[in-house]
Amino acid sequence: MLKLYHYWSSVCSQKVRMCLAEKGIAWQSHHVDIFRFENYEPWYTALNPKAVVPTLDHDGRVLIESNVILEYLEDNFPQVKLRPDDLYARALMRLWVYNSEELAHWNVNTCSHNLRHAKRMDKLYSREEQLAAAERCPNPAIALRLKQRLQVGVSQGEEEEAYAKLDYMLSQMEGRLADGPWLAGREFSLADAAMAPMINRIEVLARPEMVAAARRPRIAEWWQRIQARPSYVEAFSFQNPDTNDPIKR
Repeated sequence: MLKLYHYWSSVCSQKVRMCLAEKGIAWQSHHVDIFRFENYEPWYTALNPKAVVPTLDHDGRVLIESNVILEYLEDNFPQVKLRPDDLYARALMRLWVYNSEELAHWNVNTCSHNLRHAKRMDKLYSREEQLAAAERCPNPAIALRLKQRLQVGVSQGEEEEAYAKLDYMLSQMEGRLADGPWLAGREFSLADAAMAPMINRIEVLARPEMVAAARRPRIAEWWQRIQARPSYVEAFSFQNPDTNDPIKR
């Protein structure tokens, strides 16, 4: 049995859920509320020392990092193939899985902070409570970033830099899609599952025009194809367990 420890609106959780849905794999949900700092609790960091989501438990074998999990699922459940046979297309797939982390994830995170994350956290906790939570986080990369953001936030300059990097990535993506309907060419692959949550999030940030048809028609068409897939509906309509609201973002 597969157990997935995830958070409903986490982009990295969404990419794994989409892969599971594409492959039709049954899995057991363990929702980890990162806005209640459950990912810093000892029971969770014993599974995932990085204190992030998602985490996959496959019959007691635990894996972390969403892109690693995608490849693991492809290797173990190849009946529905999400990795091209053509070696060049496979390399393109891996490039865009990599881009989903290196170029997309942390820049999306930076652009989400002031608009979404900080407002939500300030409604739930005092600054002192947030700082105390950061002190409990065993991963210094995350703990130090949280402390810094509590002290000075995300500056306009940092946000502008992050949007510039996203804009660069999206231009590369627009060009890539000139050669086929999907990021690795003719077939939907792990690359598309990895990038779908990033476009989903960019749409609700401050500059949705970056992925609009007027500016990037190929991305807009790709995004329509993504949203038409049953796996998108299943993965992105996961309900917030606290409210039972079917929230897609």
